[in-house]
Amino acid sequence: MPAPTKRVLVHSPDLRQFDALQAALRALTGDAPDDPIAWGGLRLSCDCHAAPEALLAAVAREYVNLLVLDLRAPRTPGAHTTVHARARTLLEALDRTEDVEDRYAFHRILALVGGPADDASDALVRDLGQWGVGAVLRDPGFGDPAVDPSVFARALLDRVTTMVQTRTPGKRALCAAGGGITGIFFELGALKCLDDCLVGGGVNDFDLYFGISAGAVVTAPLVIGYSVDEFMAAIAHVPGGRIAPLDLRLFQLGHVDLPGFARRAGLALRTAAGGVRSLLRGGDHDDTRDQLLFDYADLVAPPFRTDRLEQMLRAVLEAPGGTNDFRRLPRPLFIGTTDQDERRHVLFGDEDHRDVPISRAIQASLSINPAFSSTRIDGRYFEDGAITRTSNFVEAIRRGADLIFVLDPFLPYISRAPGLNHRRGILYNLDQDVRTISYTRYETTRNSVLRQHPEVSSYTFVPPNRLRQLISTNPMDHRPYLEIWRGAYLGTLARLQHIAHRVAGDLGTHGLALDFSRADAVAQRLVARRPAAFADFFPDGRIALKIPPLTGPRR
Repeated sequence: MPAPTKRVLVHSPDLRQFDALQAALRALTGDAPDDPIAWGGLRLSCDCHAAPEALLAAVAREYVNLLVLDLRAPRTPGAHTTVHARARTLLEALDRTEDVEDRYAFHRILALVGGPADDASDALVRDLGQWGVGAVLRDPGFGDPAVDPSVFARALLDRVTTMVQTRTPGKRALCAAGGGITGIFFELGALKCLDDCLVGGGVNDFDLYFGISAGAVVTAPLVIGYSVDEFMAAIAHVPGGRIAPLDLRLFQLGHVDLPGFARRAGLALRTAAGGVRSLLRGGDHDDTRDQLLFDYADLVAPPFRTDRLEQMLRAVLEAPGGTNDFRRLPRPLFIGTTDQDERRHVLFGDEDHRDVPISRAIQASLSINPAFSSTRIDGRYFEDGAITRTSNFVEAIRRGADLIFVLDPFLPYISRAPGLNHRRGILYNLDQDVRTISYTRYETTRNSVLRQHPEVSSYTFVPPNRLRQLISTNPMDHRPYLEIWRGAYLGTLARLQHIAHRVAGDLGTHGLALDFSRADAVAQRLVARRPAAFADFFPDGRIALKIPPLTGPRR
């Protein structure tokens, strides 16, 4: 088996300096000038870019295992100052990306510093450390013709091979956020695209699954072994899968919170009676009126409950070969909820919350005010996990994940026409404000955490802006599933193709690969045919559901 080849990109403003370094390296290895350098059981393919713009362009289009910045300066007055400024400018350019997930990982940067230690070079090393550069290697004999260059060449090869050595991969995690019924549709469309593109392990093969609200509905069947095809077929009422047709219509009698209305009716009678007694006793009319107003505000309650949704999910999970028990799942599943009274996030499926049925945990995670009443579990009341967290990707990192795919449909629509939101009603603007708060919270946390954990690769898939307008018109609308699937599939494919070099490199570390041939064929159908039909999500227009074996409960 041939030694693996690692891609090393070198920045040296003086190409003669790079040529001299290469000559010293190849004198040690004996490799021909056009061949990769063989050392430490690896093959190193090295290219040099003198211009910073060329280096940045290469990093943006290629997967680079290691970036070497040659900051060795000649022993002349002011040389270190020039090198220092050049390094700062280059690192700022690498760091300044609109999408933090497209940022080059600074822990895979090796900086070369020349000459003996002095105040100027020490200041440069300190700055490199503050930037998070992975390693600094000093060449104390640089510029001294009496020093044998092979000493530094050997040290450099050893350091490079150590830094690019194939590491033991961590875990792969799928984190799916909330977003109502339309959020479920988006996540299914995105997962269908991911499943069509991943080679060596699809969306049923992650090591860890995290779901909040809509994301909990989507991830739980995947853990058991139901395919995305089957889930979509059940929504489209297409036969052939193992999931019975699903009815996601919210406005049905079974979803109405009749017990809640009865309790509120009793409270209304007691409130009215209390007001009458206060007036008969000669109380202050203004105070009594204000008290009645505030008391009656408690009579406005969520109109729906999630019991029927829980029953539907329970039937799917408890089918032969499945399980509704966190402790018997083949892979860990974590459902995020919010304790309504303590206002803290609770993760069902973790070490302290495994004895609750999965369907009940999902029910709690779905219970979002003002649509749904809270869910009572073991004497506590729970509501939507999105109240306290947008995504549990931080928890995924804590549990050992270094490759994380995040699905987040809960984004606001960005209007290019001033005044659009001003003309809309209170419910629309409330929804858009909550979406903005939710995604801003996630984005701020993600950007900070990824800088603290450069070894973690995270990729977030969100709806294209045009699709957000449809998704957020009514997040509980069960009707536009085909159009949302279409937009989600095409948007996810475009995102994957844009960052293909990064994703492919990270997948390769985990023994996986990307292949766009199937997804491209589906995309051609979806672009050409509108409105889309369920059959258009298959390359030749013939429905062939992927039906993997259910993993069965763990004994």
